[in-house]
Amino acid sequence: MLKVGTVKEAESLAFKDKVSMEVYQEALRIVTMLDENFGEGRDVDEDDGGFVLVIESKEDLADFSAEYVELDSPTREYVELLPTAKEPYFNVFFLYNEYEHGITLLIPYSIVPQKFQEKFMHETIKA
Repeated sequence: MLKVGTVKEAESLAFKDKVSMEVYQEALRIVTMLDENFGEGRDVDEDDGGFVLVIESKEDLADFSAEYVELDSPTREYVELLPTAKEPYFNVFFLYNEYEHGITLLIPYSIVPQKFQEKFMHETIKA
């Protein structure tokens, strides 16, 4: 699982070289907005704002659910489809920790459990 909370973290080669250009651009867009609204020097785990997690495996998804929230949590605000050259990703946004903190998950379609694939596709069509 890759985690970025600020533009500086997103621009690091440790992140940039591990994700597709489309996923990188989406993560950068989100953390730019977070930096502008909550500050570049914030503690991304404790302060208001949030961060982006790029899920790389089914184990990452299980770890996310164990540490934060389940995919079907009522704190899920929206799901968007992010097309990439290899496979689509779901951009799933949760409000977390008293609703002052957001977590954006970028998940490859193939990793999302089947029971959520259809549900998420339906949510993206409604949006």
